[in-house]
Amino acid sequence: MTHYFSWFKNPDNKFKLLLLAFFVILFPFVAVSFFAFPTTDDYCHTLAVKEMGYWGYQVHYWKTWSGRYIGTLISATQPLAYDSYVGYKLAPIVLILLYVHASLKFAGALTAGKLPRWQTWLLAFLLVFVLIAELPVVSGYFYWYTGYYYTVADIGTLYLLAYLFKNYSALTMRNIVVLALGIILLVGMNEYTLVWLAALSGALFFFSSVIERKLKVQFLILSAVALIFGVLSVTAPGNGARAESGLYPTPLKYDLMFSIKNSLAWQIHNFSKMAPALCVLALVLIPIASRLFKYKGENDFKFFNVHPALSILIFAGCLYLSYFPSYWSIAEPPNLRGQCVITFWTLIGWTFNVFVLTFWVLKKGYMQPVEQGPAVAWIVGLYFFFLFAGNFNYRSAWSDLLTGRAARFNQEMHERTALVLNTKEDQVYVPKLQNVPYTIVIVNDETDPAWASVEVNNGCAEWFFKKKFFYK
Repeated sequence: MTHYFSWFKNPDNKFKLLLLAFFVILFPFVAVSFFAFPTTDDYCHTLAVKEMGYWGYQVHYWKTWSGRYIGTLISATQPLAYDSYVGYKLAPIVLILLYVHASLKFAGALTAGKLPRWQTWLLAFLLVFVLIAELPVVSGYFYWYTGYYYTVADIGTLYLLAYLFKNYSALTMRNIVVLALGIILLVGMNEYTLVWLAALSGALFFFSSVIERKLKVQFLILSAVALIFGVLSVTAPGNGARAESGLYPTPLKYDLMFSIKNSLAWQIHNFSKMAPALCVLALVLIPIASRLFKYKGENDFKFFNVHPALSILIFAGCLYLSYFPSYWSIAEPPNLRGQCVITFWTLIGWTFNVFVLTFWVLKKGYMQPVEQGPAVAWIVGLYFFFLFAGNFNYRSAWSDLLTGRAARFNQEMHERTALVLNTKEDQVYVPKLQNVPYTIVIVNDETDPAWASVEVNNGCAEWFFKKKFFYK
């Protein structure tokens, strides 16, 4: 028994254990990627690129559907436009690995090299673990190519924040230029990232200028960039055309009181679902923050030097703003892919605020630095173990892989495609899917999850193959 506990005390062994943990949680998601297949809107975007060309596609969507000037650049890179199915299998693997790398960079910047390597990796691991566990839809986040401008935006945000934290104590004009370019790219990916970056950069400029009683020009530049390109995206003609298209015909659109009330209710609802995991995560974050505070130098961690009341207020306000535009414009909560982005920001915002609050109470002398004792470590470990064992996202990934459901789905889709291509008539009877892997397909009870029917959905696959589908 003594040997057992001494093994855990060795930092190298802790690092090896973390590598094993990363492998256990990520392996099924990487493995099922080899069975991913283009679905629904992937066919529409592929067809548009083939018919209009890459840049013609950008102009078309800017005028008729979306102001996501970077998002459309991403969705237009459909591998099927180049007659490739392999790209849909490789892309999720690249995204997952990039997300892990970005999380490690973010954790490293947050801790500024003050911790042993295994503790930095522990922080990154927990951020990845909690995110995957709390995602409302894994399939739309990691495996749906057309929705990648949500996932890529979150990965880019981690890199952007890591760069900001690393250079925060002495920002140069070169740093500001890099950050501004990052904001331009991220704001153009989706509306949720736009709202967060515009609100946070504006708050950073305003409150830092008020607190220090001087104009913070570098933050003014970042705020202005976020605002200008945010307005550019929001006011794109495509957004207006989509709003007036009748896609969401409800009298509750643009109802102020309805939007205010339901945005708050949905914010509380979603946050309460994440609350247990976030609270247990805080049991790890507080000792880490305490150790950082204990060993920090004079110019270290200046980004934590904010009153927690202000930081929490900005965090809660940004969360609220994430929901309001959706209720205001379509009288519905954000779609599941949008909620994935909100989940990401909730996790990042919570982590940052735990550090801010811990630093503040330690600085005020209200608490002494704490170390994570064995009892707390076991409680945290057991909680996350049972969360892993019972979580739908993790169970589905392992089940889709080990039962062969994902592999059979991939085979079905190849057989379906061959059937359609080999049918001369303009109508074809397509077998209903017998294998639906929740990990890689967005399940819809009303339509075929891979090829939606034109009567109840947009019929992208029908338009692409130029045939009418009947499911049998």
